[in-house]
Amino acid sequence: MRPNPFGESLPRVVPGEVVEMSVPAGLPRPDRTEPDRGPRVAVLSLREVRPIADFGGLHEAEEVLVETTSAGLYRVVLSSPRYSRPPFTSGVLRRAMNSSRLVHPYRIEHHQQRGNPADVLVVLARDLADAAVLVGVPGWHELGDVVLVHISVVTERDLRRYPELVGQLRKRVDALFSGTEMPPLGHLRSDRLRTVGVVPPMIDVLAFPTRESEERTIDIFSPGARPPGQHRLLNHWADANGGRYQHDIGQLGAITSLAQHRRIFTTMATRSRMMLTNFSQFDHRRHAGQHREVGGRFYDAMAAGCALVGDLPTSSRQFGEYLAAAEPLGFPSDALRMPDEVIAALADHGESRRLGNAARAAALRYNDVAHRYAEMITLADIPDSPGVQHRIDHLAEEARRTEKT
Repeated sequence: MRPNPFGESLPRVVPGEVVEMSVPAGLPRPDRTEPDRGPRVAVLSLREVRPIADFGGLHEAEEVLVETTSAGLYRVVLSSPRYSRPPFTSGVLRRAMNSSRLVHPYRIEHHQQRGNPADVLVVLARDLADAAVLVGVPGWHELGDVVLVHISVVTERDLRRYPELVGQLRKRVDALFSGTEMPPLGHLRSDRLRTVGVVPPMIDVLAFPTRESEERTIDIFSPGARPPGQHRLLNHWADANGGRYQHDIGQLGAITSLAQHRRIFTTMATRSRMMLTNFSQFDHRRHAGQHREVGGRFYDAMAAGCALVGDLPTSSRQFGEYLAAAEPLGFPSDALRMPDEVIAALADHGESRRLGNAARAAALRYNDVAHRYAEMITLADIPDSPGVQHRIDHLAEEARRTEKT
């Protein structure tokens, strides 16, 4: 039976409530900061741990951080080719190895244990399953004096599933950030881990090219699951109006190249007028039941300049702070008829273009990885990097151009 990393129990949380945000006092600041370049940053990449094509967006964000902070890039890789063959490829066995201090299936590429650490170490992970490999990588936290970790998706189930990782986070990390609101992460605080917060998932907004109106030949794009109610209504609309409802992603799901998968996805998204974006749902049985959250597709749609249409997580804090400016259109997943405002936007190319421009401008102002990193270092009381601020200024100028359009 696995130990409970939370002690007695988890505190109760109300949907949409944020209990994690806190700015610590006395967090040690980097002492070797270069005035013209900011802190010396290192990025520890987990991109080789589980190279699933859908994670391409996270790897784009890593590249932006490396460029804007002049960071050194380290990769966690397999320590031996034998771990890439059965039986080690079994999901159950891999999870057990990842969370073990005795077996070391991974190592840090080109890392010398006694090397000179950077001022700040940044680790980006998609979920706790990916982050759990850090348990079996000795000395990973020694790459930086101050350690920042951002995990896009954190669920209560995974927190209980990886107690060894929870212990590492409390002992090795100075600031922990999650892209999901619901888990009560404040309970993880320790003498070292004094900053815990909710920061939305990372995305490179500029990786989505701009398109002219005539290039957007797809009326509505649905890259994810297809709720029966929405799917039936959109198919009926497309048949009745000669429209194009793109729900079949073709060979995209079979592509294993991260870069190619992301390039095809961004191409399809930016050639669409509207994107179906439904809330993500996490089941927290011990607390408030089902909680609706903002998923990554919302941020993808905004970066692509699409009008947002779908079942909206209006109770989410992220919805009010980051999505409301995009003026998303509500379309319940179990709807019996299409909402009038959705029909009107599909019929009026000018209106869908206006909504798409509003979404793109909001993404440029609020949703880029540079904004996320700036928020994290502010909460962790770390000096900023001029390259990050330069990118934010460039994004703001692009937003002004988009609004003029």
